Amino acid sequence: MIKFETIFSSNIPIDCHILKGRLEREGLNCFVFDENIAWVHPFRAVAIGGVKLKVPSDQLDLANEIMRQIENGNLFDENGEYEIAKIFHSEFDRQMEVLRIKSEIRKNPALIDRASQIETTMLNRDEIHSIVDAEKEFQTLFHKKLNFNWKDFFYELFDFDRDVFKYLRYRPVEYFLDKEIVDNYQSKNLSDMAVFCPNCKSNNTRHGYAIDYKWDILYLILSLLFLVPFPLIRKKTHCFECGFDF
Repeated sequence: MIKFETIFSSNIPIDCHILKGRLEREGLNCFVFDENIAWVHPFRAVAIGGVKLKVPSDQLDLANEIMRQIENGNLFDENGEYEIAKIFHSEFDRQMEVLRIKSEIRKNPALIDRASQIETTMLNRDEIHSIVDAEKEFQTLFHKKLNFNWKDFFYELFDFDRDVFKYLRYRPVEYFLDKEIVDNYQSKNLSDMAVFCPNCKSNNTRHGYAIDYKWDILYLILSLLFLVPFPLIRKKTHCFECGFDF
């Protein structure tokens, strides 16, 4: 008969599932107990001792060693130990470099045919070619047009086995997700430029929607039209040191 030992407990089930995935990565058999009662009655989780993560007793030593490494902020494999923080920052820098290269290609699509001109110290040539191939597909989707046809439209609309929304969405969802990520990266780089407050000369500023309550005739008209105070939509830079908007 297999005996199970508890190696971790929490009132939040997702905590157990995160550790479960880490332990299963090492080949351990993990099981989450008392999860349903915590989801249905969260305040009773304490009474039952929380949600429990258990492993077979013959895998307890290895599980405890992995848990100890996690508590110390380390990962380990057959090649040694690694600090989680260093791995995280290294991967973060690598992903930012990928976004930088994608951003450069989208600003200058001619780089797709001149991949050798892309300079980087973090990625190898195979990784660069992989990014270029992905950008070729992005450019193909970017220039893709909807060839609308009424016959095809009504066929998708009235046939219950078809999907009219898929017909109208001629680009996949992944295209828009990738586009949004790169666009956010580009806008973040622009917003990272220091802007100094003309009032106190501080650079603790941020550009965004106006937070000062200055009204003009346009806002008055819009407020009367909609019968509610119309929200401020002008963008300004706000200084967090002196509160000045400019």
